[in-house]
Amino acid sequence: MRHFAVRAFALFAFCALLPGALAEAPARTVIVVLFDGFSPFMMEGVSTPNFDRLAREGTSSRHLVPSFPALSMVNHTTFQTGCWPSHHGIVANEFTDPVLGRYGSKMDRADAAWRTGCESLWQAAERQGAPAAVFNFVGRWSVTGGSQAHIINAEVPWANHEDDDTIMAKAIAALTGGGSRLIALYFDYPDSVAHGDGVHGDKTKLAVAKADAIIGRLFSAIAALPPGRAITLVVGADHGMTKVDKVINLGKLRARHHFEADVAYGSGSAMLYLKPGQNVARIVKALSRYRSVFAVYRKGHFPSYAHIGDSGRVGDLLLTTRPPYAFEGPELMTPQIAALPENIIGPVVYEPKVKWFHSMHGFNPDVEAMHAIFYAWGAGVAPGRILPRVEMIDVAPTVLDLLGLKPGEGTDGKALELAP
Repeated sequence: MRHFAVRAFALFAFCALLPGALAEAPARTVIVVLFDGFSPFMMEGVSTPNFDRLAREGTSSRHLVPSFPALSMVNHTTFQTGCWPSHHGIVANEFTDPVLGRYGSKMDRADAAWRTGCESLWQAAERQGAPAAVFNFVGRWSVTGGSQAHIINAEVPWANHEDDDTIMAKAIAALTGGGSRLIALYFDYPDSVAHGDGVHGDKTKLAVAKADAIIGRLFSAIAALPPGRAITLVVGADHGMTKVDKVINLGKLRARHHFEADVAYGSGSAMLYLKPGQNVARIVKALSRYRSVFAVYRKGHFPSYAHIGDSGRVGDLLLTTRPPYAFEGPELMTPQIAALPENIIGPVVYEPKVKWFHSMHGFNPDVEAMHAIFYAWGAGVAPGRILPRVEMIDVAPTVLDLLGLKPGEGTDGKALELAP
């Protein structure tokens, strides 16, 4: 026992004399980047040297699997919380809350107060003493709760949001200043152009190259830091995209089968909020005629992949389809498109002669085109590793684990094994 005590003391004394002792090692900084609507196959035919570097020097996956439905607001929130929609409460891009009303009507959709549970990764980081800087993400602020992180950019209507150069300047300032241990950035492409241009359109390819340039600017900023900074970069997207060319017109469907319902559209899925007095069994029977094109589920009997729960925010009926079909309706169309005869009369399911879309999402997670990019690079990450599948709920706990922190409250996911 005496020899053990002497050796332990000697080891402690030796470590204490080492320059940069373990207790004084710099804390790791994690930079998180979320792109919108970015399938791996969208890189085909595009020069992406910085994404290539992420894959070569870090860990990557072509299958970051979104939570259902594969929609932006749902998966922005799943990405940042590690929770299923049934727990964080954002069950679609559109829904109706029994108290708050239509999503986005009384409060901006980016307001963190729409969440019904779960912490964002920046809330969890701040609570555990790690300051965060968050730019463009939904949930970074709340009218009632104020800023949800140490540093955020101001919330304005998206049409007036700050340009990439401004956002990057703020993020790099947070990085070089050293006060922020978590830096999170969101960019709305390629999705913002791929809906109209297609997954392989020229504008979409330019958006992919633009995303690659963002990663390149971060690489340059990291390289310019003083020696000794431990930096990890985590990059993902909320969902993929796929080509669609046929419409399931829910306006025609309601008229043809004589029922009234509000619709929460999700392209590859839709929720129907039936008006009072509707005969649910009759409606389900009528819609079952279209089983070769879409499936119908009653509330409380949703498929196992649909982690949306059965709260008052969820519709009475859930409809799901697969490419090349998408749910559309007059509520989504411009007045000019909605007035076209093909969108008023004729078949419920058809290929429009005048198309207002080329690529969509919102489908089941087993539709591979819904899978998104994922990369992790830098301190604490093995090089050249390919993960066969990453669940969206696992991203937030992974980021917090890289920071040396515990998962956020209520998280459903678990940290990935990324270490060499």
